[in-house]
Amino acid sequence: MMIFAAWLISAISTFGSLFFSEVMLYPPCVLCWYQRICMYPLVLILGIGFLKNDQSCIRFALPLSLTGFSIAVYHNLLYYHIL
Repeated sequence: MMIFAAWLISAISTFGSLFFSEVMLYPPCVLCWYQRICMYPLVLILGIGFLKNDQSCIRFALPLSLTGFSIAVYHNLLYYHIL
């Protein structure tokens, strides 16, 4: 169930980011692109892991998630003028 929840969050995030850039025509900044590079593969990795009931997909998803999260934290610190 945990893999499905993670897949659902990554799928909603992917479709949300595509909606804002392709439908609303908001251009993503450079750091947004790096976050997307980390997020988009999670939909496939976690989806396949869920369908095959394979817990080892976490081993592949965790580095992408942590990297994207680190970029997002840095991005927010820049945005709120903390750095």
